[in-house]
Amino acid sequence: MGERLRGVQVRPECLRPYLHFRRGRYTRNLIHRERRFELVLNCWDEGTASPIHDHDEQECWFSIQAGLFQLENFPLYAGGRQPGHAVLGSPLRLGPVGPGHVDFRGPGDSIHRVSALSGPGVSLHVYAAPVEQCLVFDPRRQRCEWHRLSYYSVFGRPVKSAPSPELSERR
Repeated sequence: MGERLRGVQVRPECLRPYLHFRRGRYTRNLIHRERRFELVLNCWDEGTASPIHDHDEQECWFSIQAGLFQLENFPLYAGGRQPGHAVLGSPLRLGPVGPGHVDFRGPGDSIHRVSALSGPGVSLHVYAAPVEQCLVFDPRRQRCEWHRLSYYSVFGRPVKSAPSPELSERR
């Protein structure tokens, strides 16, 4: 998969329906999803970064389509397979990387952070199976917690926010 994605630049007009940006954040925009894989376009405002996270034992390939990014890969020294105690090593940094760069995250080396150095940034992600959740790591506290993933848009249409549980209970 990585070799097939290497250097691939999707025509901007093909991505246009899925380009949704938010100031000070990055967005996850679903293009295609089925049992065996999902295709997600992440849109990054300059200076935004993902949390340090894994991919819940899923393989992931991503291709930079626009912008410059720094990639940080973290070794796991203790814990970190379930919520709770997790000790990460110092990150191995790669970057800046730009359009055409492909990265692969496998089950054994999936803990990383992606940061947009310049914006707008766009990255195209292929997951070997849909990823519903991931572990998010806090190196200072030496902890990790499950985080449920969501999309900013699905098939090009922004998703309306669900009411918070507190609001639902007051109805």
